[in-house]
Amino acid sequence: MAIAQLLFKKAGLYANDYTELYSALILNPWLAIGLVASAGGMGCWLLALRHIPLSSAYPWTALTYVIAPLGGAVLFGEIITVKYILGMALVVAGIVVTSKGVKTG
Repeated sequence: MAIAQLLFKKAGLYANDYTELYSALILNPWLAIGLVASAGGMGCWLLALRHIPLSSAYPWTALTYVIAPLGGAVLFGEIITVKYILGMALVVAGIVVTSKGVKTG
């Protein structure tokens, strides 16, 4: 899902170059690829939930809040502040804590 978010960012940047809605959205290849990636992520999520309890799997979705901003920094030159890094560390710590507290079976 983080990859889909990065593709949507690219789609938004692409759309900035066009004033007409048709070219900005309908003919936007990055938007189409992002939608496919999003659908693929949803498909992977559904497959994972067939084998993993929701309470075990769901905390890992928060990694999107770490991966997408890091990708934005690398690919688009976005700035990540020290406070944001601290927040990402807390997200990762939360994932570790919650995933250790789930019993399966």
